[in-house]
Amino acid sequence: MTEPAARNRRGVHALRSFLRYLDEIEEALLRRDAMRVTALMRKRTATHLPREVREELLLLSRASRDSLRAPIRFLRFQHRMRELARGGEGLPTAQTELQFEPPAVFGVIRRRPDESERPAACDPADEPLDSRR
Repeated sequence: MTEPAARNRRGVHALRSFLRYLDEIEEALLRRDAMRVTALMRKRTATHLPREVREELLLLSRASRDSLRAPIRFLRFQHRMRELARGGEGLPTAQTELQFEPPAVFGVIRRRPDESERPAACDPADEPLDSRR
């Protein structure tokens, strides 16, 4: 298992690399280089971009050079990533790791702490009021 400090360092390094990738996209957009934007969008790193940002970048890469449309969603996302990097955060992952309970010992039934023993076919609504807590 990797130590949290080492994992965080890698995450910060990954975020810096991702920020360089975003800067490349920004440069291509400023130069109105549709071929470069398309090439950058084909990289695996593009999967870290939110769907609406990817769609906006593809739309802009296909728009005419005379278009005055600004990459607002992209710029907002880029700003958020820069703020995370400034705060020392790592690259956000797409999924959160869940902490699972250790596997149960064979033959042991797990119960919640507040759950009392009762027959499996018992309906909690059928219990007398004085036995409920």
